[in-house]
Amino acid sequence: MAELKEYYREIKSGDALAFYFCGWEKCRPGHSFGPAVRPHFLFHLILSGKGHYDRAGERYEIGPGQGFLILPGESTCYQADREDPWEYCWIGFGGRAAADILRECGLGKETPIYRDRSGGRLRREMMQLVDSFGNGDMNGYMLLGRLYLALSYMMPKQPAGGTVAQDYVNRALDFIHNNFGYEIGVAEIARTVGIDRTYLYRIFRQQVGESPKRYLTAFRLRMAAGMLEETSLPVTEVALSCGFKETSLFDRQFRGTYGCTPLQYRNRAKNASAIGGE
Repeated sequence: MAELKEYYREIKSGDALAFYFCGWEKCRPGHSFGPAVRPHFLFHLILSGKGHYDRAGERYEIGPGQGFLILPGESTCYQADREDPWEYCWIGFGGRAAADILRECGLGKETPIYRDRSGGRLRREMMQLVDSFGNGDMNGYMLLGRLYLALSYMMPKQPAGGTVAQDYVNRALDFIHNNFGYEIGVAEIARTVGIDRTYLYRIFRQQVGESPKRYLTAFRLRMAAGMLEETSLPVTEVALSCGFKETSLFDRQFRGTYGCTPLQYRNRAKNASAIGGE
């Protein structure tokens, strides 16, 4: 006899990620669903037993510790084994960032099958989500946070190839570009990306051609040069806005890169603009 728990509740915080439903089922032998189309992402994690998943003309045999992803708008079908039917749990979600998050987990149109390497943490988190929905003991923000946590357990800890390494570097670059004005360094970048700083240094050098520290400094100086050209803010304020706590350090590093002081750079930019406007 089948056992089923399924809960629906739309939860959003902005448009980045939306949580639509979750559930758990211990299926009857041969139980199937589809062919059908879903309007959002749907991920199943197999807890026990086995079955198969059909999509795009291919059949995937799936067992415990594996999962499968259903993409929005794609016709799929899945069926429990007749001898050893599967038990699984699932989460349904969408939003602007959903596809990118799944891509970081190694899931997408070309790779719809997942192998759990979280040591049981993903299973526990997904089942806790189901229980929390059923008990109604958590508010929407807490449930959305648990969804993010479950997805975090799906992300690889140790990159296996260039594509994942490039993703780490891209995340490091995004963090630098969005936080260069704050007091951040290589340790904060590595911690945010979720990898060791030594590994970050190595892949950053490979992908970008310079160390994260050198890139961060150069980016700050480029932003400062732009502010000197485009605003009338005092040099001290420009320095602080670009992550330099000490004006003397800013002045020294700026001269080392541009061959003049920040104030001289601003005056030259103004003169060049005045000549160009004549």
